Amino acid sequence: MGLFDQAMSGQQGNNALNTDFATDRLITLSKEPNNLEELKAAVDVTDPGSVAAYFVYAVTCLTADYDIGMSMMKYLFADIEPFGRGFTEGGVSGKAGWDTYFNERLKSNDYRWLPRAYFEGSVASNGFNPPKPLQVSLHYNEPNTDTINKQSLEQLGRLNVVYYVQSNAAGNKANITLSKFDGSDRWYVTSGTTSAALFYDQRAGLTAEAKAKLYQ
Repeated sequence: MGLFDQAMSGQQGNNALNTDFATDRLITLSKEPNNLEELKAAVDVTDPGSVAAYFVYAVTCLTADYDIGMSMMKYLFADIEPFGRGFTEGGVSGKAGWDTYFNERLKSNDYRWLPRAYFEGSVASNGFNPPKPLQVSLHYNEPNTDTINKQSLEQLGRLNVVYYVQSNAAGNKANITLSKFDGSDRWYVTSGTTSAALFYDQRAGLTAEAKAKLYQ
């Protein structure tokens, strides 16, 4: 039995995908970090669900303080060599997959709420301000997980899991790919488009009344 078969059968080990990870998950953020050091204390980097949920949180922090949000995103993110075993923490660009094209959205009230809409209980009627403690629903994307592991597990020693999060605004879905490497129990976000995808424009899906609540 190869590493891919082991992972998909749920056997435990460094190169097997824990069955607790290969399912839909509701992740509660026990803390809301205000800076990088607090993030390091809050996130469980051995759990891809914790890394994914705190990455969503870090992206929302960009609207309050770009440097702090980016530092947290970079800690959780890595660019991977497409056909190799290496990776660059924080991403080659040093922007954790963020597209600077979206910087304008960080300053505009028309867009700043977009990433908050991925938290549980964040809806138009409350201005997309989620209740505490913050929670993120991660939906297990089994087809994408299977495909990526077939491509990289045995050949490159890289174990992956893919979740998607769904917005409570207009239903946009954003995949979050997480990977860990041979000899390590630490997971990283490795899908370069995730951070920008959480700022996908969903204003057209809101009523005029709902839009008004965003600025109250």
